[in-house]
Amino acid sequence: MANTQSITYARIGEVLTDLGMITEEQAQTVLDEAADYATEPMERRSEVADALECFGVAVSIHSDDVDFADEHYEWLLNEAAALTGGSVTVSHYRFDKSDPDDEDCGLGTMHFECNGLPLSFGIEQESNDYLDMGAAQAAIESLSPHDDPREFRCVEQEGADLGDDYMVLATAEQRDGLLRHLGIVFEAPLR
Repeated sequence: MANTQSITYARIGEVLTDLGMITEEQAQTVLDEAADYATEPMERRSEVADALECFGVAVSIHSDDVDFADEHYEWLLNEAAALTGGSVTVSHYRFDKSDPDDEDCGLGTMHFECNGLPLSFGIEQESNDYLDMGAAQAAIESLSPHDDPREFRCVEQEGADLGDDYMVLATAEQRDGLLRHLGIVFEAPLR
């Protein structure tokens, strides 16, 4: 796998398969769905990160308006847990708002259990329409399976325009392969 090829959906499928992150069947399913653009070159790291989500190895933390962020966190955590193949479960989610009478209040604390272990994360987003990106990232990192070498890490964004954060579940070797073959750079973990 040389890094001289254009980065396309087809190339991403090949890299993910070679790194053992997905099966050939999983890659083919995504490529069939992306047939109209599977061979078009990608120029931005965010496009590549978005494709990783399509291939089922990443989850995105939306930077745009999500409406009712307090509820969206639960969905996001369950999406991330699903990437572990059942080794991580999220249960008993609740969000305690700083001002329970204010529907628009985004401040509060997110509580949930990860494989039965209670966790909580303070949310410091003024509006309930937007996610606290740092708290969401920390919560997803906490879902890294303890009994295998994979962990959730955030893809480093490029340029001044910040968009969605993409959390990828991979081993250190797989992250190294994603860097070498697709140019994906990862942030250091928050914890």
